[in-house]
Amino acid sequence: MIISLESVFSNVNVCTKEESDFILDVMSKLNKEDLAIVEEKNLCHNIKIQYDKTIHEWIQKKAVQKKKIEDSFVVMIQEKHNNDIQRIRGSESLYRIEIYDTVHSSMIIFSLNIDTIKVHKRENNFVKRTTDVSIKLSQIEASYPQVLSTSESIAYIMNNECSLARYGDGELNLCYGIDIGFQKGSLKLQKRLREILNHGSDNKILVTLPEFNSRFNNITNCNGQISFWENYWLKMYDNLKDFFTQPFYGNTDVSRNSVFFENSLAEIKQLWKQREVVFLIGRNGRFEIKSDLFNNVKNFEIIYVPPVNAFDTYPQIIEVCLKVRKDKLFLISAGPTATVLAYDLMNYGYQALDIGHLPNCYDQYLGIIKYPESIPHVRPDAVHNEAK
Repeated sequence: MIISLESVFSNVNVCTKEESDFILDVMSKLNKEDLAIVEEKNLCHNIKIQYDKTIHEWIQKKAVQKKKIEDSFVVMIQEKHNNDIQRIRGSESLYRIEIYDTVHSSMIIFSLNIDTIKVHKRENNFVKRTTDVSIKLSQIEASYPQVLSTSESIAYIMNNECSLARYGDGELNLCYGIDIGFQKGSLKLQKRLREILNHGSDNKILVTLPEFNSRFNNITNCNGQISFWENYWLKMYDNLKDFFTQPFYGNTDVSRNSVFFENSLAEIKQLWKQREVVFLIGRNGRFEIKSDLFNNVKNFEIIYVPPVNAFDTYPQIIEVCLKVRKDKLFLISAGPTATVLAYDLMNYGYQALDIGHLPNCYDQYLGIIKYPESIPHVRPDAVHNEAK
């Protein structure tokens, strides 16, 4: 059976001007190398699908998403059902299709050439800042828990000499049951993360949440006309709000680039000044022991854990940690495992700070990298610089 792509896509709707302008701007930033074809396969009937370099780098890590893209095209070709496809205004050849997800739906930008679908780029879905969207965001912000500033969070830890357990979008996704890139979810991990979030802060531990719409730790226009965190709360707040049971939380951005904009380096480094430190980090992971951040510690040792799915080995991790003297300070970077570990070590009488991507965020603040997530989870050539 021969199918004409022209017949499938002939009567599709046209994107709004705002979304079309956004997509055309995205495409204008791609060069010839980005648009080089690196994979081709038969899709169905006489139709082929090709992937450009830019999107191929993404789908290599996202096999499930790749299948979802291809399945969507097959359904539309076979059933001529094209409600999720729109043509880009101002272009004769560009289209987009939306692939739905719980948190960040994707729009796949593609073009047609006789019997071939050429897939160019993946972007987060476009959200227009309509009156309804603005009202919804205002309602969420009004009911959002009180979150301390990064300065108040540092002071809280210093004054109480307490531990730190952080919740970013990854930990919150796992609370709801969504896997993240470097940690598969489980009922046990979900239960622990909910338990700690419900426990909240006291004089032994500061439990943190992200700011509602961080000034610095954010991606503006991440989803069209709204930011990363605005989109996140639009999608997830109703799913998560019942877990926010405490009157206040610390600020998760205490370990993101915000902390460097809002506090001096000396103020941040007070947290581990002249302490004997145990770094617990993923082997060959993102974390680097940078001398300008940690050159005021008394001495340090390192415990390595798996950089991916560390919680799968949690019993062995906690066993190793409990052999350490209790006067030493744990600085932990191990994704959601760090949240649980900081809490458990606190209960065993240790001070443990979940400091996440702090060195990478320092590089982000200095303009060396775009953001921590641009660095692979596992770096075989990683060099962990020793503090002097």
